[in-house]
Amino acid sequence: MPFPPDRPVHVLEQHSPAAPLPPLNFMFAPAFEKWTADLRWSSPTELQANTRFDILGVNIYRSYDSEYGPFVRLNLLPIGTTFYRDKVLTKVAIQEDASNSYVSVGGTDPNGDWVIQVKNPPIVVSQTGTPNCTNLNAVVTINGVQAYVESINAATGEIKLRKYPTFDAASQKMRPAVLPSVTPVEENCDPFAERPYLPTNGNGGTGAGPGGSGNPSDVTLVTYKYLPQDEIPSGLDQRIFWRATTVGRDLQTGEVLETPLDRAASCNNKQTEQLDWMAREMVRRNRMLLIQGGERAKVFIQRQVGPRCGCYNTTNRQPDANCPICYGTSVVGGYDGPFDLLLSPDDGERAVGQNNRGRTVAHPYDTWTGPSPLLSQRDFVVKLNGDRYGVGPVRMPTLRGMHLQQFFALSRLDLNDIRYTVPVMDTAFLVAPQTRYIVPGRGDATPMITESESIPDEREIRGSTVVWSNSQRR
Repeated sequence: MPFPPDRPVHVLEQHSPAAPLPPLNFMFAPAFEKWTADLRWSSPTELQANTRFDILGVNIYRSYDSEYGPFVRLNLLPIGTTFYRDKVLTKVAIQEDASNSYVSVGGTDPNGDWVIQVKNPPIVVSQTGTPNCTNLNAVVTINGVQAYVESINAATGEIKLRKYPTFDAASQKMRPAVLPSVTPVEENCDPFAERPYLPTNGNGGTGAGPGGSGNPSDVTLVTYKYLPQDEIPSGLDQRIFWRATTVGRDLQTGEVLETPLDRAASCNNKQTEQLDWMAREMVRRNRMLLIQGGERAKVFIQRQVGPRCGCYNTTNRQPDANCPICYGTSVVGGYDGPFDLLLSPDDGERAVGQNNRGRTVAHPYDTWTGPSPLLSQRDFVVKLNGDRYGVGPVRMPTLRGMHLQQFFALSRLDLNDIRYTVPVMDTAFLVAPQTRYIVPGRGDATPMITESESIPDEREIRGSTVVWSNSQRR
């Protein structure tokens, strides 16, 4: 059989199509992350009918609530790999002017609250387990002085400022509130006073507390992250449809052609690779193990199709191994990524050896990860310490044809390897795994997060780390 049987008959019978045929095995797989979807497909070059085209890549289109459109293309350039992660891309509003965006003003509000309404709701808050009353989710400055955030209504985009003194865990002192038309005075920071804290202004009166009034000349700037409305929504039972088309250049005419959208490969988020409930539970349990004790890393996936690099030797049909444009892959750009990856713990030996080129560090070991993203022997991994490891042969055990795990070997690359020149942001700025909840306002210790009213204190098991909480959760 020349093609897999999932291709419709009218497509199978095409031998010289006018446009490239869409890729085979286009499917959706849950990424087990909020608002994220993994899309996979087979390489379009596997089809005999596409040999008359120079395949440049695959375009991905998305539609909501209708498999007939309208479809919007997601990628700017054709994708050279066989994997695409469709997810919500948060955007940052840097120093948005909110001087005239107060919906509650302390002088006129019955409770004396100061509430700011941002222009781009909803606001992105930290991951589950972190309280939203921190300056990590929104940074508010008034006349250049950073104010304290009391709470955030993420859905409506409302930020409430703290009007009372705040305990600074670093200096072990009470810090006065920063509000419009306020010149804080340290002597007025008694947290145990019976009356509410009213910071004084320059004239000796109460400025921004209850009964005060704000100065319209004050400048309020807000920096926060928000979700664009055109990204994957989080609505209940949201249906999402994707289509994949192949882009190729006709070898005879040189014209760039694309698969018509009505003949493109399609899938939706209700098709989960035909995984039954047992297989999904296996993947979830493996994911839980990797979250608890795994290692977070970044993976670069090598492009298989795309514009051919100028270093490609047509006689030997080989690229330049040290080309700074394709990185020895023959495709411009070389790799896609980085993508987030969870690996099993490193248990290999690190040995310093000697060869004809000098001293080298050998660090090979076997590891495993989940079913997504699909890896191959040509990919490489970047760890949080900056070391890069090449992916060896990948072994994928299957359950009735369903991929549940990937086992492979990692080997540390030499510093003069061309893959060390693939640009990546400084690993010092990569997100490190969270090991402890952050609760502001306490300088001595983080309070326990496992308090349960139904269990007596003398029998209750306590812990303060995220891993402990997840492992003990019933």
